[in-house]
Amino acid sequence: MAASTQTNRVVDDARTVMAAQGEAQTLGRLIPASIRLLAEGEPVSPARIAEVSGVPLDQAEAALRGVGDIEWTADGRIEGFGLTRRPTPHRMRIGDADLYTWCAMDTLIFAALLERPVQIESPDGATGAPLRLETDGRRVIAADRPSIVVSWFFDPDATGLRASICQFGHFFASRESAAAWAEKYPQGGVLTLDEAMDASRSLVAEMFGPKDGAES
Repeated sequence: MAASTQTNRVVDDARTVMAAQGEAQTLGRLIPASIRLLAEGEPVSPARIAEVSGVPLDQAEAALRGVGDIEWTADGRIEGFGLTRRPTPHRMRIGDADLYTWCAMDTLIFAALLERPVQIESPDGATGAPLRLETDGRRVIAADRPSIVVSWFFDPDATGLRASICQFGHFFASRESAAAWAEKYPQGGVLTLDEAMDASRSLVAEMFGPKDGAES
């Protein structure tokens, strides 16, 4: 599959996942605001997300409560919305904050959204061996190993972000390491780091670009 087709497919699948959550236009403003705030390393209130996104508070709260995967604190703040403080296999260091993401591709998508240097560590989806890379949100700066690839698959019959897409996303040390995964999910895709970075930037530009209204 050509890189341009891979990129288009990632964007198309992400658009479909977003639409399934309802309030797609509202979430298109809430998600980038949430990620920028969560990147500071602390839980954030719906009121603060509403303020930064420019979405009215009642509308923001309704849309956020409608996303079943969001992780809430006992006092009603959000601590996980793609980017989370709760450990997952995908570790993402942003400045002084050690955070995690729900999906492997989330690490690159959020780096592209934040446009700041991040360090990523995630296990090989086949062997469990640790893989590490660094990006500034525009390009991959370093990778151990350079042959790392990322898997991508969308299950339209699943409900929720994590069930429909995140559980299928892994980093692999190479295409050879990803071969068993690709055989199991022939409708999925395996992207090089450069392809995955291009897809992430395209997704951010299309879904969270001029209409996000978020402020830092």
